[in-house]
Amino acid sequence: MRKALHRRAIRAPAAVTLLLAVLTAAFTHAAPAAAAAPSIDATIEPAQISLGESAQLTITTSGSGSLSVNLPVVAGLEFRVVGQSRRIEIINGATLDSTSTIIRVTPDEVGVFTIPGPSPHSPPLVLKVLQAGGSGPSLTPSHPGSAALNSFLRGGSEANGIRLSPDGSAYIRLEVPKREIYVGESVPAEIQVGMRNGFAASNSLPTLNTSDFTLNNLSLKPDQSGKAIDGKPFTVFTWHTLLAAIKPGTYSVSFSAPFVVRIRSQPRSDSLIDDLLGDPFMQNLFGASVSKNITVASPETEFTVLPLPAEGRPTDFGGAVGAFKITTDVSSPTNIAGDPLTLRMHVTGIGNFDRVESNMLTGDPQWKTYQPKATFNKTDSAGYHGEKIFEQPLIASQAGEQTIPALSFSYFDPAARRYETVHSAPLRVRVAPSAADSAATLPPALASRAGVPAANPTNGHRPDHAVTEARANSLVPLYLRPAFLSIQSALAVFFAAAWAVLRRHERNARDLRLQRERLRQEALQASQKQMAAAAAAGKAAEFFSAARTALQLALSPLLQKEPEHIMAADIDTRAGSDSEAIRKLFAYADEANYSGSAPGAVDFERWTRVVSRRVTAEKAP
Repeated sequence: MRKALHRRAIRAPAAVTLLLAVLTAAFTHAAPAAAAAPSIDATIEPAQISLGESAQLTITTSGSGSLSVNLPVVAGLEFRVVGQSRRIEIINGATLDSTSTIIRVTPDEVGVFTIPGPSPHSPPLVLKVLQAGGSGPSLTPSHPGSAALNSFLRGGSEANGIRLSPDGSAYIRLEVPKREIYVGESVPAEIQVGMRNGFAASNSLPTLNTSDFTLNNLSLKPDQSGKAIDGKPFTVFTWHTLLAAIKPGTYSVSFSAPFVVRIRSQPRSDSLIDDLLGDPFMQNLFGASVSKNITVASPETEFTVLPLPAEGRPTDFGGAVGAFKITTDVSSPTNIAGDPLTLRMHVTGIGNFDRVESNMLTGDPQWKTYQPKATFNKTDSAGYHGEKIFEQPLIASQAGEQTIPALSFSYFDPAARRYETVHSAPLRVRVAPSAADSAATLPPALASRAGVPAANPTNGHRPDHAVTEARANSLVPLYLRPAFLSIQSALAVFFAAAWAVLRRHERNARDLRLQRERLRQEALQASQKQMAAAAAAGKAAEFFSAARTALQLALSPLLQKEPEHIMAADIDTRAGSDSEAIRKLFAYADEANYSGSAPGAVDFERWTRVVSRRVTAEKAP
């Protein structure tokens, strides 16, 4: 025993080596006053544990004889020495020397195990191992690889969605309210990433491991909480997001994330500190360990994706799936002819608000309408609940009591499994005539009071009436008289000033166009630089986002639209032979943000050429 301790002390720190040397010297020079017969005893506590836990086997030797302790060998159990102590007692002049060896017993499978005694005359010990959760043991031998499976299901199971990494340091879990959905339907999801305190760390977002679903509105800052699994402390980060299926079918969805974990760099038998400390956290903290990069994936979640039915589909259905209601209001119940009003439609509820669209009021001859604009206000972190507001400018075609017709909105209700159409109430608006129209229709008495000359049909000359009282004071023509000349001069000055103002406005407008064009060219160059940097770094999402921005800037003069309003549906034959490729690039830009798929270098080069051709064509005269 002393030789064994001496060999292991060579690898221990200086303080531990000195302590062992002092103890060895004390034990060597201690002379027993009386000799006692050697004996050996063994106990195990507790005698019943669950899979994933450990029991403690204590073997105690006493007496003056030299008894060696050999670790037992039992299939399905792992025995490892974690500590040793020595005790000397003097009773009635007799010296009793005892040594206790503490052994950790870890099962690899459930069952009832018989551990042989440390000596031929010692009774055997019995250890009962139950399933995790306290169910009775299964005496059926486990299949190959079951021990490895049980080792990373501590504290969880496939049923509740928790699957620990093989070293028990991390897990990823996906929680969704349902697994049968429709194409385009947004499902709120929670992605939980658990990391055991002091063992694992990660600073990356979880990644979706399939291209059949899209990930929308992933929260940038996760919720943080604590959780105990198998008695071990874990920190859990929870992201909120929306999952949406692209096409019908049956799919398996999982998430993964990279982690940095600490593992030991030398065998346990070569570290005396590991045996003395025993606890895995203290072993990783003080023992020899190195960092290792691993990837942990969540258990796969099966989804059944149903197609949207063709039967009963309304003509104005735009792809909204969920449960919605609408209300309308107008900026003012009274107005003046020629002045615009603002009609607002509020769509509230739950669902995929990114597919909630409406043209609002169209085709009504009583109102001149313009293109509506939309804003979205979410009431939860993922954007599943919220309100989308559409605003549309209107101008009444005539004065009087006018009615804004009721608006409608169609969507698919996945709970009822049918299409629904909701309607708003019509709105009444009083439109007053403009000032010019009012003056033109005033009666003569009111017109004279207002300073407007009334029409007099008798002001003309009668054919048979001789004018005798009128006299001419001068023979100078009217256009040469001072009063008329002053009016001509005033008109000339007015027209000159108006011409100068118009020229100034034209010059300002030209300068503004030049400035906007310069800013557009600078943004276009910046987007191309971002494309090159993202391609070099292999970041697909950033590359396609920059490519789409560059194409929007390049196509803006051709399509006569603001860059941010250009969508894939606006690309037509005017874009040349690359029209189809540009539409695909717009679609890939939407998918690359969520699917996690990264094209190879050849794909980056291909899409870079498509963007370069479009930019070159835009610069050509």
